[in-house]
Amino acid sequence: MLITKDNLNIINEILPVKQVVSLVPSLTETIAYFGGSSKLAGVTRFCKYPENIRHKTAVIGGPKDFNVEKILSFSPDVVVAVKEENDKDRILQLAEKLPVILFDIVHWEDALEMIKISGTLVGNGKKAERKVSEIEKHFNSMTSPRHRSKCLYLIWKKPWMAAGKETFINEMLQWAGFENMAEGRYPETTEKDFSRAEVLLLSSEPFPFREKEAEELKHRYPDKKVMLVDGEMFSWYGIRMLQAADYFRSLREENH
Repeated sequence: MLITKDNLNIINEILPVKQVVSLVPSLTETIAYFGGSSKLAGVTRFCKYPENIRHKTAVIGGPKDFNVEKILSFSPDVVVAVKEENDKDRILQLAEKLPVILFDIVHWEDALEMIKISGTLVGNGKKAERKVSEIEKHFNSMTSPRHRSKCLYLIWKKPWMAAGKETFINEMLQWAGFENMAEGRYPETTEKDFSRAEVLLLSSEPFPFREKEAEELKHRYPDKKVMLVDGEMFSWYGIRMLQAADYFRSLREENH
């Protein structure tokens, strides 16, 4: 059974949940935050929050290459996944045998809805609603920037790739006071893209940009501001958003 935003009411039919498999690190962190650590029957090899979670529960592979048979052997009450992150064919295989909640997170509001659902799954819906209100308050307390610096948010090297306007990251860039110059989802960047940008943001993930790459780009584009940024704050939809607003405020100060 595949559960999407079009049939979310079905979730009530699978409650209460005793075992859940998470196919995305930020979902794992969010479910654990609401007291669901003991209910996690399986996580990915990239799930690093809460600390030691991979040592406390079964690892079922990565977001793209998760082991379908291993997950089925657990007979979990539900699997949680994200459309952008997880392999479509494997998700459909799971959905033939198990309830799979497939989140499609592109907008800020999508992430807030996911947080509410994650809390509800592990019996903590009221706390999840309170935390969503807290996140909304933190973000809405930020004033609109007087100037939005034109930026490229770089996620890969060889080839250089950026997060484009059709992503969740793009919405977070707007909250942080930037205007994204990359189109689409995750395009390879061109010299034209670099020339249009005022600021080059080097994300800590998925490519682990460090000072070495920052210095390389400073030398190559001396007229640009180059900043190393915490990729989790921009791309980890979920409970980590509680920290994001304050982080974006500090980036605004650093950028001006």
